[in-house]
Amino acid sequence: MDESPTGCWTNHHSLLQVKNQWYLFYHHNDLSPRFDKNRSIRLDSLFFEPDGRIRQVVPTLRGVGLTDARQKIQLDRYSRLSPRGAAIAFLDTAHSFQGWKTVLSGPQAWVQYNGVAFGKQPLRRLTMRVAAPAGATVQVRTDAADGPVLAQVSVPKAAGWREVQVPLAAFKPGTHHLVVASQTAAPVEIDWMRFE
Repeated sequence: MDESPTGCWTNHHSLLQVKNQWYLFYHHNDLSPRFDKNRSIRLDSLFFEPDGRIRQVVPTLRGVGLTDARQKIQLDRYSRLSPRGAAIAFLDTAHSFQGWKTVLSGPQAWVQYNGVAFGKQPLRRLTMRVAAPAGATVQVRTDAADGPVLAQVSVPKAAGWREVQVPLAAFKPGTHHLVVASQTAAPVEIDWMRFE
């Protein structure tokens, strides 16, 4: 694992195997970005290449496990971010314990969140807590950036946070990855999303 972009030392780690899956435990200074001695634990899956080499771990805020689709899904706990136009920031820099938001600032910006359990009963709508002063459009897809569109969210122009609810275009039972992608050039901030 490389040192994190924020400069926090992440190489004081340990490994553990549970039910044929290896995990990497390490730490980060998420809650105290200006003081890297106050650290919180992180956990990511560890994988091996066919020749036995350990695949490099890219630190995520997502970690491991499944998230129930009916719970608030905090996209700032991402599995992957697009190389351009996607960022994670504090909701309020003066009060860092309030949590984070995902910021998508362009039509090629996306965030992937792995391991969402939709269950078997059909879900009908998506609620997203979002802010976009100039208005924006966001698509939610399953399993890949070009996967089936689960919902399209049109965020009206408005100052501050609002909850926007839209019907689902499709429902697929089981566990899926989610890819949330901006469709417009205007920046959009996402606090959380939930399916009902």
